[in-house]
Amino acid sequence: MIFNFTISGKENRIVEFEKELLEILKRLVDNHDMIAHEIHFCIHEAILNIIQHTYKWNLNLPIEIKLNVTGSMEKQNKVLEIRIKDNGPAIDKELIPPTKIDKFQMRKRGLYMIGKIMDEFHVEPIAKNGNITYMKKHLTMKTDEMLDLANGK
Repeated sequence: MIFNFTISGKENRIVEFEKELLEILKRLVDNHDMIAHEIHFCIHEAILNIIQHTYKWNLNLPIEIKLNVTGSMEKQNKVLEIRIKDNGPAIDKELIPPTKIDKFQMRKRGLYMIGKIMDEFHVEPIAKNGNITYMKKHLTMKTDEMLDLANGK
């Protein structure tokens, strides 16, 4: 199952997209809100990073988001891959999240959190103009395990 979106950085378009995104995510994880919200946070943070750091607050530039769900639609075998494409200047080299951050570190906290939530995450240049933010989440837990995770157990 593939979902494609193209949005701008304008607030109303982001909110409209994120409402639809959250509904899709809730269906994918069988309404386990904590997991849906964690994935939503990661996508939101990636979009904000593009707007701030790549597009330098030009809210009219397009951002393409592709969600690809593979595997069985049963909870045991699903994988969610997310690709977010921007058309800004290519980054110098692949960006990988830090494995730890200092207590009062001001920068890279969002990258760190995405790295902790997602199973895979990186940002890589694709040409002179453009980058791909890639995230992957295995949705392989059985329903009881998902509930335990959501309840902090």
